[in-house]
Amino acid sequence: MESVKGKETEILIVDDNTQYIQLLIKMLKYGFGYEKITTAESIESGYKMISSDPERFKLLFVDFRFPSGETGGDLLRQLQQGGLLKDKVAFLITSEPTVDNVKEASSAGAIGVVAKPFDRAELAKQLDKADRAIQAEKEESF
Repeated sequence: MESVKGKETEILIVDDNTQYIQLLIKMLKYGFGYEKITTAESIESGYKMISSDPERFKLLFVDFRFPSGETGGDLLRQLQQGGLLKDKVAFLITSEPTVDNVKEASSAGAIGVVAKPFDRAELAKQLDKADRAIQAEKEESF
């Protein structure tokens, strides 16, 4: 993966809150130029989408809390164990960006946490961070 900043980058948003999904889609489309955004409203459907086509999504935004009691960290760990986080950048999105949530996100394979309500400048910083991580990974693989 060269960068997550190209408009062709496929994004999957896994969140049960349609208002936040719509807001994030608007920011990603109109603020950053992304064109290929797919959504899933549950951990199960997100996992199915990723596992059925492991190469498709390069950027993941996963909500922290779900009504089922599961967390976005659970999904990321499942993906990591199945080798499905390879060549992807994942962010945990949460209205509670506590130190513990940030630690869980990191240990589950997320590169960062995006706080709700979404802030364009913060989102830009996280996308830059993702790009730097990809560049570092590329340099290490030589």
